Amino acid sequence: MLEIDHISFSYGRRRVIDDLSFDVAPGEIVALTGANGVGKTTLLQILANLLIQDTGNIRLDGVDPLERPIRYRRGIGYLSEMCPLYDEMTVEAYLTYRVRLKGERTLRIRRRVSEALELCGLDKVGREPVRLLSQGYRKRLSLADALALRPKVLLLDDPLAGLDAQLRRRLGAMLSAISSRSAVVVAGHEIQEMLGWCTRVVLLRTGGSALFYRTGEHSREALTEQVGRQVAADTGEEEACVPST
Repeated sequence: MLEIDHISFSYGRRRVIDDLSFDVAPGEIVALTGANGVGKTTLLQILANLLIQDTGNIRLDGVDPLERPIRYRRGIGYLSEMCPLYDEMTVEAYLTYRVRLKGERTLRIRRRVSEALELCGLDKVGREPVRLLSQGYRKRLSLADALALRPKVLLLDDPLAGLDAQLRRRLGAMLSAISSRSAVVVAGHEIQEMLGWCTRVVLLRTGGSALFYRTGEHSREALTEQVGRQVAADTGEEEACVPST
């Protein structure tokens, strides 16, 4: 289980995250949303041990990233908003390179690559150059990279951006399947799509506070409207504007 215990973080005098606590258990998909600039990417980078919180504690199955960073990071799969891919490599060669770079044992590399390709529906394009992949397949390859070492927690920053409705549905189905083996935290603005497969919503607000919702306790339409209204308040808009495509 990933535990976030009263963490805070500031950029200079600007408080971005303020006394935030929640946890993510295996089998859960937590949607992280909010207006631009409220700290979604910052929070994911803290959870990925790329930034260090000012106060509070984070633990993954009892492992503190500040005390045992290598062991902690081994349990995290992180997909950044802008994940670079090497266009001249084939899909399989790129994944092999990435798995080796992350320190996997030589005897396990081929198995890890094969599992990631199959899980993300890339097994038929393994020998294709990355430069020939569509936007949807590039997203899948980035996801396969994050999944390759069987992480306990998968952190995804805006994975639905740039995808059409059909590809978003496919990615949602893929994440639902992945959640059986990894807890998932996914940041984004596409709340209508995310509510189709997430179990909880963490809504970050300006000033560092947060609101929490369990999707099973609300209808999809009502929760979409409620979250949109809060986002609109934080952006100074009179009416909610939650993108659905």
